[in-house]
Amino acid sequence: MVFHSIRWRILAWNFGLLAATTTVLLVAFHRHERANRLQAADLRLRQLMTTSMGAIGEIVPGVAGPARARTNDNTNQRKAKAEQTIAALAQEDCRVLVASQADSRLLYSTLAAEPAAREVVAACLAQLDSHADEPGPARPVDLIFATDGNRVLLHRPPGPNFVAFVLDVSALEADLRLLAWKLFAVGFALTGVGCSIGWILAGRSLRPIDRIAADAEGIAAGDYGRQIDVEDTESELGRLAVVLNDTFGRMNAARDRVTQFTADASHELRTPLTVILSDSQRALRQDRSPEEYREALETIKQAAVRMKTISDGLLELAHGDLAQPVEKAPCDLADLADEAVALLARLAREKGATLEAKLEGAQILADPARLGRVILNLVMNAVLHNPAGVRVTVATGVVDGQAELTVADDGRGIPAESLGQIFERFRRVAPESSRHAEGAGLGLAIVKQAVEAHGGTIAVASEVGRGTTFRVRLPLAA
Repeated sequence: MVFHSIRWRILAWNFGLLAATTTVLLVAFHRHERANRLQAADLRLRQLMTTSMGAIGEIVPGVAGPARARTNDNTNQRKAKAEQTIAALAQEDCRVLVASQADSRLLYSTLAAEPAAREVVAACLAQLDSHADEPGPARPVDLIFATDGNRVLLHRPPGPNFVAFVLDVSALEADLRLLAWKLFAVGFALTGVGCSIGWILAGRSLRPIDRIAADAEGIAAGDYGRQIDVEDTESELGRLAVVLNDTFGRMNAARDRVTQFTADASHELRTPLTVILSDSQRALRQDRSPEEYREALETIKQAAVRMKTISDGLLELAHGDLAQPVEKAPCDLADLADEAVALLARLAREKGATLEAKLEGAQILADPARLGRVILNLVMNAVLHNPAGVRVTVATGVVDGQAELTVADDGRGIPAESLGQIFERFRRVAPESSRHAEGAGLGLAIVKQAVEAHGGTIAVASEVGRGTTFRVRLPLAA
């Protein structure tokens, strides 16, 4: 599904992160702005209290301190001035009430409705109860709290009464709600813009992946010569393209080898099959003498032996291609080489070759039977593919911390241009000049596979007319 694509997942993560970040920032800004505005309102309340407490004391004697004796004219003037001050408070959207803490009696109020005044008195008494002091003389108290869209400054001077300054902040709350909606709109717009940019950037970032996928699909469809375009080998996608090209290249090479292997195997098996069919048909076409039947059967036998040799080699190579772990046991490389030399001594004499062994102990962990076949193949090749009189030297020992086997001969040697191909399957070097042309070209391929399965290496050095040396190195037993 489209929503399971990497692009949608990136967009979802981008949206979540951007929305969360924007929400946190805008909520923090709104709270900061609200705190600043309420702090300004509280400061305004305190200033109004400072400038108007004297006037309230004139209207409600004893609230601001002990009442002093005054003349009627002086009292009237002070009261008129106090009323002007209270009227100025009303223009500031501030109302005042005075009440008794002892009996909740309302002594003075500029609030328009008495129920509203009673609610403020009840709220003030609740605040005073929650901030009650230790038993003893009442001390001055200044408290600020919010109630029903108002900010209330509660002032309790020494004595039984308290004064409440009530500031209407409904307009401020409305402004804050409008600010919240504006911030929501800004956050939504920023998130939308951020997601749009993220969608575009994700598309541009994932475009190379789409191109890689298209190239890979083309290769899978049969365009084996196609390669993934590599624009930037330093980036992650560039390195991925390089790895995929290398992988596809190896797969194509393996496919070519399998194709060539199949063709070579078919070619190698076709010859003995043709011999078997032709000789058996010739023998069955008419009656023949016992000697002729024996000759035909001998030819068929040789062809069957050749087929068996090829099939055994193919089976061993196929088994090795599975890369199954080698069953290893402690053994001495010198013992394996000595056994191979003993087994091939008669063959060497028949072919006019001289076998020489220079064996020193080298303890290894290996499959003795499989590694023994490696030594047999190397020594047999040196005997069979060289003219009579060749000297073959088999040596073992420890060199540079590794077990080493060398099989060297002083025969005809291998041309330099052929050295890189001798370990390939069905590869035979100059069979027309060899005394042994019946091989299928699988021996050295089997040798290389077996050596590498044991964690070792095999190398060859040769010079035409002077001989060939195969050098096998294996890890020593711990």
